[in-house]
Amino acid sequence: MKNALIVCNGNPPPRRLLCQLWEKTAYHVAADGGANILLKNKFVPDTVVGDFDSLDIKTREKMPNSKFLHIPEQETNDADKAVRHCLKLGFREIHLLSADGGRQDQFLSALEILFKYSEQARLISWTKMERMEFINQVWEEKISPGTTLSILPVFGGALGVVTKGLKYALKNQNLIPGKSPSGVSNLVVSNTVSVNIKKGRLLLVIQHR
Repeated sequence: MKNALIVCNGNPPPRRLLCQLWEKTAYHVAADGGANILLKNKFVPDTVVGDFDSLDIKTREKMPNSKFLHIPEQETNDADKAVRHCLKLGFREIHLLSADGGRQDQFLSALEILFKYSEQARLISWTKMERMEFINQVWEEKISPGTTLSILPVFGGALGVVTKGLKYALKNQNLIPGKSPSGVSNLVVSNTVSVNIKKGRLLLVIQHR
């Protein structure tokens, strides 16, 4: 399955992480000012999507006009526009970098985008310390023991949650905002880690080195 990378205009990512994700993805999109970050790191995106209000003039001058997809509407932000562009092209695994921004409202908006499109594709947002995605029904992955992992009831929570491979197991329990149990700061103790959800969606947060 081909996958895509979207670089947004938030906090610049560590170069090592940018290089790793660039190499593992087949299509590279800059969400507006994300193109500034890419060119500073000597990467040229396949497409630049957005209303271009945060795109540096010098950045635009260094790329041909054919790379720019101008979407002027203001009802959604540039990260949302970039995700829709990738979905339209048929990508079903989309990685996002620098989507956390410098403000908490921007961070929450980025989470809302992950939630909004989580049933259409696998969207994974990366920061310096963790990766995040919304999961539903069945999720399973091999993760190194000792890794910190959280499953959080953001935007509604989930019912009938069963986990395996974690220190604090959930056994057909509900994760609901404001109620116990808490899914924060669990610990991977064995491979493979799995989460089964009867109904709803959860935010999965996994720390990475």
